[in-house]
Amino acid sequence: MKTNLSHQLIAAAALFAVLTATAQDDNYVPNGSFENSDLRKLKSQGQLEEFTEDWFSATEAALDLYAEGMKSEKVNIPNNVYGKQEAADGVCYAGFRAFSKDPKLTRTYFEVALASELEKNQLYCVSFDISLSDLSRYAVNGVGAYLSDRKIEQGNTGVLDREASVLHKSDKVMSLQDGWETVCGTFIGTGEEEYLIIGGFHKDSDLEDEKMKKPAGIIGVVKNQAYYYLDNVKLTPIEAKSQCACSAADEVRTDLVYGSSIVLSESMSPAEIVSVSAVYYAFLKRRPTGAGSATIAKLADLLKENAGWKLRIIGHADEDEFNEGKINPRYRGLGEKRAEQVVAKFAEMGIDGSRLEVEAMENSDPASTRDTDISRAQNRRVTFELIK
Repeated sequence: MKTNLSHQLIAAAALFAVLTATAQDDNYVPNGSFENSDLRKLKSQGQLEEFTEDWFSATEAALDLYAEGMKSEKVNIPNNVYGKQEAADGVCYAGFRAFSKDPKLTRTYFEVALASELEKNQLYCVSFDISLSDLSRYAVNGVGAYLSDRKIEQGNTGVLDREASVLHKSDKVMSLQDGWETVCGTFIGTGEEEYLIIGGFHKDSDLEDEKMKKPAGIIGVVKNQAYYYLDNVKLTPIEAKSQCACSAADEVRTDLVYGSSIVLSESMSPAEIVSVSAVYYAFLKRRPTGAGSATIAKLADLLKENAGWKLRIIGHADEDEFNEGKINPRYRGLGEKRAEQVVAKFAEMGIDGSRLEVEAMENSDPASTRDTDISRAQNRRVTFELIK
């Protein structure tokens, strides 16, 4: 028994090593944890480009590197010039300034050339870990990543005037000091992106800021800035958005169900009522809501009043649901499953199945192509057609 257990543990360890290596190979960001650094001469702020491979500044402002075991406490881990923090991964991390009210402390932006340019129409997950330094007077939102088709070389130390490609899901103020939190989001490649830039992208006038209290036990002077430690930068190809969840909380989708703005009037014919009727769904759900069941009941009454009618029931899914079906069989063919549930509802209401026909459109016939939560909710539906 012990021998078998030992073999199982070895096999599990080997599998974990393979999966880890595969995940690392998929990362388009070289040196994403800043571990490929020559630390022998690291002594002070602003020396990252001198000693770290791959990364460079997108502006004229110098970049900071920190590492364990440094003689200089300016750049040491865990205790350094801006506070105390262990590395999220390995023995190094970097640091950038996302906001400042001190003209001597300018924003900084990390830039790296990707291992290869992104593929057109491929979905990617961009993620990185940050921790607000203890001696920052402010925490801000607008911390994100920008993907560029060319190298950014801004010849000054000003704010990089770009709209971030990826921000935190809610673009919240990033205020965690005791530990790390992940910024992540998805991006669809155009086939031209070759560089990734990380920093604070909102203009001062658009920022939300939160004043912070100096943590107990931290020695040093608080500075008028929002300075973040940076580690574990990744950009990986994925199949579905659920593979890019920053935390367990992000895996839970709001049960947003589209509410049709169509008002049925007494002047509408029964055929017109059928043509404008629809049942809408929450994300990845297949059972009708109360409003959906009421719509089905109304149509069942019309079918009873028109004995010669036959009805085509058409199931749809939004793009995100269709992608979820690629990685999870449970959600495959969700549009068809929704239509079949509606057929079951009709059967409960006394409608014979011979009068009903199911058609699955899935994501191929969206009601809206806009990239908004409301538009996606509008696409999660079952529609109806009279069969003549």
